[in-house]
Amino acid sequence: MQRTIIALVVLSTASLYLTYTLIDVAKTVKAVLDTRRVLHTTKPLESYSFLGRDHPRYLPAEYQRARMTVEESVHYPIVGPAAKEEWLWTAALGDNHVRLGPEKRMFAVAMFHQLHCLRGIRESLEVGWEALSPPRRGHIHHCFNYIRQWTLCDGDLTLEPGDFRKRNFTVERQGAVHTCRDWELVYDYMAERWKDWTKFRIEHDIPYIDAD
Repeated sequence: MQRTIIALVVLSTASLYLTYTLIDVAKTVKAVLDTRRVLHTTKPLESYSFLGRDHPRYLPAEYQRARMTVEESVHYPIVGPAAKEEWLWTAALGDNHVRLGPEKRMFAVAMFHQLHCLRGIRESLEVGWEALSPPRRGHIHHCFNYIRQWTLCDGDLTLEPGDFRKRNFTVERQGAVHTCRDWELVYDYMAERWKDWTKFRIEHDIPYIDAD
């Protein structure tokens, strides 16, 4: 009798554990599916008029998740002969804008606006504040505020262990692992749209204007 009771207790405990595990797995799967659903859900582009606010809220590209380990790098310096060229590689093909709809309405993409601002801030640090014209200073002021608001809007809550004041960045070069949108897919989409826009522009005799 005692063995039967013990067996029932063990089976009940195992059943509760398996139930809890299955519920936890189900929640995780649902969260992943919900995330993908949010990223992928959009009406067909043909259903928008692209007049006024009748346009997609987000870039209609394919989105997937990617993991990125933040690490120190000898690349992307602030000053030096390679600095400008390396930072230019953060730009999308073209002028960092996308044209959508039958009339090729132009939109900025927040990701590339942010990278544009970082390139501008780097250039201002290289030449010095005093060398900047008043309009350029205003642009840099805009960029700092834009990046500040973007950080608040889309804050990354990944926990980064360690005391940064005591960290030896020469030796400890890797930081936390972050889950991100797959940026390569976004760059690919921007390149495709730029080629499409270039073809449209030539066919309709539209002069090229650098909008970056």
